[in-house]
Amino acid sequence: MADAGTGPEPQTQRPQLPAQLVELRSYTLVPGAADPFARHFEEHLVAGQEELGMDLVGRFQVPGDDARFVWVRRYLEPPNRGAALAAFYGGPVWEEFGPRANELMVDFSDVHLLAPDPSSPPFAANHVPLARRDGQWVGDMVVAATFDRAVAAGSAPAHGGLVEAMDEALAASPTGEVTELGRLVTAHVPNDFPRLPVHEDVDVAVWLLSDRTGGAHSATALAREVATATHLPLRTVTLRPTPDADLR
Repeated sequence: MADAGTGPEPQTQRPQLPAQLVELRSYTLVPGAADPFARHFEEHLVAGQEELGMDLVGRFQVPGDDARFVWVRRYLEPPNRGAALAAFYGGPVWEEFGPRANELMVDFSDVHLLAPDPSSPPFAANHVPLARRDGQWVGDMVVAATFDRAVAAGSAPAHGGLVEAMDEALAASPTGEVTELGRLVTAHVPNDFPRLPVHEDVDVAVWLLSDRTGGAHSATALAREVATATHLPLRTVTLRPTPDADLR
């Protein structure tokens, strides 16, 4: 009689991954460290990650907050995320330049693991790796509007009312004032690099808007219109792109 324990083991079903994964990372720094951290990050920690297949599409400081740095890291091949992160944080670039970054950081756990929503325009479609840039880019303020979708249970991939409200707000806004950079929603996939924590048990939609008016008033007002229409809790943060970032 065949041993029942020698048969093939059942295969573990892997979660369905989106076409892209995007991290929105917001770091708390030591007071006054925003400028030196941004310089250190741009000079030493961008190119090495992009060489390993990660896109650093946005790096930002927060006007009026000298202890904050926000950045966006994108994976066009989500199954390779864990391996790429392990290669970078276990590699020579982080070994040399990571200690200085750690000296300036207080907390790096405010991270959302997201995916572009189908209602969004193509996310960061024109990204150019830092190593291939031909100069610094001049851009506008960016507003990151985060809607808490947990109050709209059962919505997938994005709450229909939210999508409609975004579309209507954009259609009604004056031409040229605000440009939509992307709509991102919680990816709901396991974090395959636990060394870097991400928010668990959350459901958010992040709306990234570029404000062409010289500030952030128009984009912020647009996000508030959507929050009012959908009754979803909203948090906004105004972001100033670093000179070498292309999400703007």
